[in-house]
Amino acid sequence: MRRSAFYIAGIILGIVLITGHISAQDLTAEEVIDNVENAIDATSAEMQLSMDLYNASGSKRSRGLKVYIKDADGQTKSFIRFTAPADIEGTAFLSLEQDNGDEEMYLYMPVLGSVRRIAGSQKSGSFVGTDFTYNDMTILGGGNYGEDYEASIIEYTGEAYVLRLNPLKDDIDYHHTVMRVPVSTWFPSEIEFYSSEETVQKRLTNDQVEQVDGNWTARTMTMENVEKGSKTVLQLDEVQYNAEIRDRIFTTRYMERQR
Repeated sequence: MRRSAFYIAGIILGIVLITGHISAQDLTAEEVIDNVENAIDATSAEMQLSMDLYNASGSKRSRGLKVYIKDADGQTKSFIRFTAPADIEGTAFLSLEQDNGDEEMYLYMPVLGSVRRIAGSQKSGSFVGTDFTYNDMTILGGGNYGEDYEASIIEYTGEAYVLRLNPLKDDIDYHHTVMRVPVSTWFPSEIEFYSSEETVQKRLTNDQVEQVDGNWTARTMTMENVEKGSKTVLQLDEVQYNAEIRDRIFTTRYMERQR
């Protein structure tokens, strides 16, 4: 599965499959990116997630999410619905991404009673009050790094590659990112997002990476806003890969349904 599927996680969760032993020596940055993207081959996923939001003082708010992801007919579709608490229950997010990189995003909030499209200028804004932006949600899907970034190798330790990714699109709201990719899984263990050459704005880490039905899966993902001191933690509670998911879920009409 391509990008907007996993890291919720990826979204939001991050899921990469091992494809066999791949020689890690003397690879170019483009080959490393290809290994990351080509290692994702699940066609669908259905997930239940818990989300904890921490502000700078450590106060916590908790949310529940249901996530559906499907890759079919040249399109990667992601649907997220908040299931708890009551004040956000029913809020839904829909992402429809074409193979050429074009992407449409929609948000439904019950309090407003209508679906609105997320414009390009809004994609760098906070996703429903979290430390993720709308664009970050596509990174949670594995990231369309080959089309969205120009990659270069900073370091190879023998166990992992460290890459610098310079954005190629104007709507990516970071100066550059630095990604650490262990060669044992080709699953990014950490991504740092820079607002300038010297300053880390946010940091995404993947923990408790394990195999579920043969799929490498991040059980916990943390997006830390270094500048603000806040963080958002996603915990994978349940996941079913290659599930049969109806296409009608990935529509703006379905977003307005309350369950």
